[in-house]
Amino acid sequence: MKRNLAILLGFLTLCLMISVTTPKMEAQAAGPKVTIKKYKDKKEYQYAVISGAKYKKANAQMLAYTKHVYRVNEKLQKKNKEDLKKGSIPNGMPYFAVITCSKKFSQSSKVSIFCEKYTYTGGAHGMPYSKTFNFLNGKSMSLKGAFQSAKSYEDGKAYAKRFILSHPEKYPFADSHTSIAGHSFFWTTKGLKVIFEPYEVSSFADGFKYVSISSKYLKN
Repeated sequence: MKRNLAILLGFLTLCLMISVTTPKMEAQAAGPKVTIKKYKDKKEYQYAVISGAKYKKANAQMLAYTKHVYRVNEKLQKKNKEDLKKGSIPNGMPYFAVITCSKKFSQSSKVSIFCEKYTYTGGAHGMPYSKTFNFLNGKSMSLKGAFQSAKSYEDGKAYAKRFILSHPEKYPFADSHTSIAGHSFFWTTKGLKVIFEPYEVSSFADGFKYVSISSKYLKN
């Protein structure tokens, strides 16, 4: 019982920590309406719906990801029962995967949705993972695709590395191999912010870490 309570308290503490370390949505020009919905009417499995015909494919993509997390949770529930039966974990220890989503940015041409997948499979704590959905004029954008050109992308990566390595107090785990390549991101009024997962450039307790990229490198 005490271990279960500790796990629950740890999860609630992490949720609070993430809510503090995740930047709030910035003020911006009006964009399409974004509604956060619950898959199978379960608040632990959220997805976003963006209004407008051009976001039909985007909405299907976001729902598909939440369905994936739901299936992951079902597999974890099965494994949890097996491990409990074998006695390899304490009675009552839960395994789970959940997802919460929020609107991060929305204007006429750009929309960002931030989702946090949180998985627990035993141990001292679970792990949060960021998943963002970014759209430019209704088209899904990768981080690399958000830049004006291949040169702009390389320049942006170089700038981000210089900034990170020059601020060891913010990114103590960063080294010469640290790169923004392949990371989640979301639009901001001044450009975009790249997300680093816990342990990548700082401790787990610091939650997600961010580095800003100026709009001068990016597509309008």
